[in-house]
Amino acid sequence: MKLNSSAHITILALAASFSFVSTAQAARPREVEVLNKATVSLVQATQIAEKQAAGKTIGAEFDIEKDRPLWEIKILGNAGVKEYKIDAASGAVIKIEDEHIRGKLTNFMTGMNMKDLESAKTSLAQAVATAEKKFNGRAVKVQVEHERGSIQYDVFVRTGDKSEKIKIDATGQAR
Repeated sequence: MKLNSSAHITILALAASFSFVSTAQAARPREVEVLNKATVSLVQATQIAEKQAAGKTIGAEFDIEKDRPLWEIKILGNAGVKEYKIDAASGAVIKIEDEHIRGKLTNFMTGMNMKDLESAKTSLAQAVATAEKKFNGRAVKVQVEHERGSIQYDVFVRTGDKSEKIKIDATGQAR
C-alpha cells in the first residue's frame, strides 16, 4: 500500500503523540515540590483509570496543569486509546480524552495489542516497584513497549532533583 504525503504526516503526528522523553533530565524545583505533595502514586492512578474502562495502561506521566498536579494515563482498550487525567491529590478523574487511534493503527503505533498486555509476565505495578526500589525514588512516568516479542517498561524515577530512566524486561529484571 502506497501512502500519500498527507498520510505520512498523519502517521508522524500520531507517532509524536506516543513519544516520551527518553533521557534523564533535571527536574524543575516547582515540579519536585508538587510531586512530593501528591498523595496518589503513579500505580494508584493507573488502577483508577483502568477501572473506568476495560483496558490496560500503555503510558503514564505526572504533569501540572493550572497549578493542579495530575497523572495523565493512556489506556489501550479494544476500542482504541483513551487518556485519563487523574488528580494526583484526590484520585478523582478530571477528564477523559479519546486519542482517536483504533484497530490496526493502534497496533502499528504502539507495537502491541490487548492480548500482549494481558499475557505480560511482569505487571506495570511490579515494574514500577522494581524501578522505585532501585533508585530509591518515586516513579513519574512509565511507557509500555513491545520489544523482542514481549512487553517491557521504560520507567522514569524522580530522585531528588533529577529523573533516572530504567528499562524493566518481561521477567521483571532491570536492563
